[in-house]
This record gives sequence, C-alpha cells and structure tokens, in this order.
Amino acid sequence: MPFLANEAQQVITSVNQAFDELATVAKSLNTDAYLNCLDKDNFTALNPDGTVTHSFEDFATTYRQQIAFCRQYNSLVFDNVKITPINATTAILVNQFTAEVVLESGDVVISKGAGTQVWTLSNDLWKLVSISSSIKS
Repeated sequence: MPFLANEAQQVITSVNQAFDELATVAKSLNTDAYLNCLDKDNFTALNPDGTVTHSFEDFATTYRQQIAFCRQYNSLVFDNVKITPINATTAILVNQFTAEVVLESGDVVISKGAGTQVWTLSNDLWKLVSISSSIKS
C-alpha cells in the first residue's frame, strides 16, 4: 500500500513535535530528559569530529561530560528545518542551528552548524535512532 500524502503530513507533524520537545529539553540542560528522546537500543551517531559512536551508553557518557561544562543556553535556534517522511514509522530531519552557551567558567561560546537526525516511531513515541552533526567554522 502506498504512503499517502495525509499519512506523510501526520509523520511530519509528529516528528516536528518530537523535535520541538528535544530542543526544549536541550535548552533546559536536563540531561536525562534529552537522553530519553533517543532510542537506547538502536542509537548511533556521526560526530562533528568525523568519528562515530555506535552505542547509546557511549553517547550518553560523552553528552553528560560536555553538558557538565554548560551553565545555560542564551539561545538555541534551529532554521532551515526539513522533515522527510520515509514511511509511517521513519523520518529524516535536517536542520541548521546556532547556539549561544554560557559555560561554567562564565565564557560565552557561539556554535553554528547543521545536523541530520533519523527518527523512528516505537511504542507510539518518536525517538532518535541517529544523529549526525557538523560545525561551521
């Protein structure tokens, strides 16, 4: 049975809501809530430095270490977002981002880049199964 336009729009709407939740918890620096947006059993990532992470546990450890240096987000803006449904349970989201973060040291860091995310529907929840990111210099 073909993937219908109204089904595709439902996927786009649902993934957009999940992405908005992800952005909200990321800005709040709530590590557990952020990691809860990921599919712990099927997660993999392409890191900005060109390395890969094939386990949720490894990603979570690195994420927790990085977030420990952050005091707050002054801003986190996503633009040029496109969600492409593959089928009723899988979608790809591509975006550009700009983040301004205050570190525990008081220094302010601005980061710009782009990301690709693969989302999957599991037990009625959209979860990230893959994240790829790049940083603009």
